[in-house]
Amino acid sequence: MLRTIKELLLEWWAGNSTTQMPLPTRYTYDVEVDGKMIQIESFSCSRIYVHYQVRKKYPDAKHISVKRQIRQYFIA
Repeated sequence: MLRTIKELLLEWWAGNSTTQMPLPTRYTYDVEVDGKMIQIESFSCSRIYVHYQVRKKYPDAKHISVKRQIRQYFIA
Protein backbone atom coordinates (compact mmCIF):
# COMPACT_ATOMS: atom_id res chain seq x y z
CA MET A 1 0.00 0.00 0.00
CA LEU A 2 1.36 3.39 -0.97
CA ARG A 3 1.06 6.19 1.55
CA THR A 4 1.45 9.87 0.92
CA ILE A 5 4.09 12.02 2.56
CA LYS A 6 1.32 13.87 4.43
CA GLU A 7 0.09 10.61 5.99
CA LEU A 8 3.63 9.64 7.01
CA LEU A 9 4.23 13.05 8.60
CA LEU A 10 0.93 12.98 10.50
CA GLU A 11 1.74 9.50 11.79
CA TRP A 12 5.24 10.57 12.80
CA TRP A 13 3.99 13.72 14.59
CA ALA A 14 1.41 11.65 16.47
CA GLY A 15 4.27 9.58 17.87
CA ASN A 16 2.87 6.13 17.05
CA SER A 17 5.05 5.43 14.06
CA THR A 18 7.55 2.85 13.05
CA THR A 19 8.67 5.14 10.23
CA GLN A 20 12.05 6.73 10.91
CA MET A 21 12.25 10.30 9.67
CA PRO A 22 15.73 11.51 8.81
CA LEU A 23 17.36 14.02 11.12
CA PRO A 24 17.97 17.41 9.56
CA THR A 25 21.67 17.84 9.00
CA ARG A 26 23.33 21.20 9.42
CA TYR A 27 26.67 21.65 7.70
CA THR A 28 29.26 24.16 8.84
CA TYR A 29 31.85 25.15 6.29
CA ASP A 30 35.21 26.81 6.78
CA VAL A 31 35.58 29.21 3.87
CA GLU A 32 38.56 31.36 2.95
CA VAL A 33 37.58 34.76 1.57
CA ASP A 34 40.51 36.90 0.41
CA GLY A 35 42.87 35.29 2.95
CA LYS A 36 40.42 35.54 5.87
CA MET A 37 38.71 32.41 7.28
CA ILE A 38 34.97 32.59 7.97
CA GLN A 39 32.33 29.99 8.87
CA ILE A 40 29.08 29.55 6.97
CA GLU A 41 26.20 27.33 8.09
CA SER A 42 23.92 25.67 5.57
CA PHE A 43 21.40 22.84 5.36
CA SER A 44 22.75 22.01 1.91
CA CYS A 45 25.58 19.53 1.51
CA SER A 46 26.63 21.11 -1.78
CA ARG A 47 29.92 23.00 -1.65
CA ILE A 48 28.93 24.88 -4.81
CA TYR A 49 25.81 26.22 -3.09
CA VAL A 50 27.93 27.41 -0.16
CA HIS A 51 30.27 29.10 -2.64
CA TYR A 52 27.19 30.83 -4.09
CA GLN A 53 26.06 31.94 -0.59
CA VAL A 54 29.49 33.42 0.13
CA ARG A 55 29.54 35.15 -3.26
CA LYS A 56 26.18 36.77 -2.40
CA LYS A 57 27.45 37.83 1.04
CA TYR A 58 30.81 39.14 -0.24
CA PRO A 59 30.19 40.31 -3.83
CA ASP A 60 33.56 42.10 -4.14
CA ALA A 61 35.70 39.14 -3.02
CA LYS A 62 38.58 38.26 -5.33
CA HIS A 63 39.22 34.73 -4.00
CA ILE A 64 36.74 32.30 -2.37
CA SER A 65 37.73 28.79 -1.36
CA VAL A 66 35.62 26.28 0.58
CA LYS A 67 38.16 24.50 2.78
CA ARG A 68 36.34 22.13 5.12
CA GLN A 69 32.89 20.73 5.86
CA ILE A 70 31.68 19.80 9.34
CA ARG A 71 28.47 17.74 9.56
CA GLN A 72 26.21 18.21 12.58
CA TYR A 73 22.87 16.57 13.25
CA PHE A 74 20.28 19.10 14.36
CA ILE A 75 17.82 17.91 16.97
CA ALA A 76 15.07 20.41 17.74
